[in-house]
Amino acid sequence: MMRNRTTVKPGLFLQSFIVDRLTGAVIERVVEGSGISAAEFALASWLNVVGSATPTEASRHLGITPTTLSAMIDRLVRKKQIRRSRHPEDGRSYILELTAAGKATNARNGERFMHELATLRANLDGDPEAILEAMRLLEDALRKTLGS
Repeated sequence: MMRNRTTVKPGLFLQSFIVDRLTGAVIERVVEGSGISAAEFALASWLNVVGSATPTEASRHLGITPTTLSAMIDRLVRKKQIRRSRHPEDGRSYILELTAAGKATNARNGERFMHELATLRANLDGDPEAILEAMRLLEDALRKTLGS
C-alpha cells in the first residue's frame, strides 16, 4: 500500500510541532496590535496569574531557556510591561511583576484570548480536560527526556 497524506498520521514530535504552530497563529491574533509578541504574552499572562516570580521560576515553569527569557524580560521592561525589583532575600536575583501598563495590556489581550478560547472549545471534538491531561502527560515526559 502506498502511503499518502490521508494514511500517514504525525507522530508525537511532528504532531506537537503542528499544534505549536497552530496555537502560535491563534495567539498572534490575540496579541495583534498590543505591542507584545505571543511569547511575551505567555510570560505576562503567567505573571498575571502568579503575581510575581524570579526569572529562574519563570524559565522553569514556562520552559523558556534563561538566555531567551533574559532577552524577553529586557524587551518587556523597555516596553514598560514588567518591572524588575531587587529580590529581598537574594541580592543576585530579582523579582518580576507586571506594571500597571502590563496589567492593562494583559487585560485587553485576555479578553481576546477568552474569545479565541471559546471558539476553540466550540470547535473541539473531545473533552477539553482529557485533552489537557494528555498534554500534561506529554509535557512531563518531555521534561524527563530533557532531564529538567
